[in-house]
Amino acid sequence: MKLPREFSLSQARISRAQDNIKEFAQLLSGYLEGGPARIRVDIDDRGRGAIKVERSEPIPDQLSILLGEALQNLRAGLDNCLYAVAIIDSGTNPPPGASQLQWPIALTPKEWAANKKRIQHLSPHLVDALHRIQPFQAESPGWNCLRILHDLARIDRHRAAHELAMRPEKVIGTYDKKVIRDLKINDGALDDEGIVVTFTKVGGDELTPQLLDLQFEFDIDVRDVELAPHIVTGKPSRPWGSLDNRLKMMCVAVEDYADGLVELAHHPGLERAVQD
Repeated sequence: MKLPREFSLSQARISRAQDNIKEFAQLLSGYLEGGPARIRVDIDDRGRGAIKVERSEPIPDQLSILLGEALQNLRAGLDNCLYAVAIIDSGTNPPPGASQLQWPIALTPKEWAANKKRIQHLSPHLVDALHRIQPFQAESPGWNCLRILHDLARIDRHRAAHELAMRPEKVIGTYDKKVIRDLKINDGALDDEGIVVTFTKVGGDELTPQLLDLQFEFDIDVRDVELAPHIVTGKPSRPWGSLDNRLKMMCVAVEDYADGLVELAHHPGLERAVQD
């Protein structure tokens, strides 16, 4: 059977998302390499100090736009794929229940029960395959690419473009613990004050690199990124690291899920063979 046009649309959507992500990475790299911020150290008369980031260039709005386009293209790619699968499965175009078809992404069993109504006309082996890849079934739900896509795309679609924020990616260096005390590093998104490090300085000596010498690398991510236990260390971490890498992993997952479901629709015996 010839593949429906909807599957070509699905592939085109995913390909376009990949282009969005490449453009996002290039623009982000250019912005960071351009040195959009400088470091400033402030100490008050009580010795309370802070290392701050002063931004000379705002984060480009185009980054938020490209992020939103990538998310919507990936989500639409899944929906186009499911429509194509329904055509293959039923042998009719439009397929049964065409107006309700939507690729299900459920974070809980209750959400799955509600979403399942949209795919009630699909063959049981296809419904079972979709059920097995739901985020609530994942060993590490916070790192599940469908869950990440669902959360990011929902916010982008129903609220506004994601707000991006600068955050410390790496802080290295040395400091004299006899003089610099209570040093704390902010590893989250920077607010308007841009405070990266706070500390207390003891004594009246001038602050020199011998006393405090830190170097910083910064990254850009969505301000409200949800941390999840690392799949190896268990430490709260950004899923898949940087936003750029998270987007790439979502692309890989969406492409694999789409291709796999179409293959299963064409060859139902594959599912039975796996089960046997």
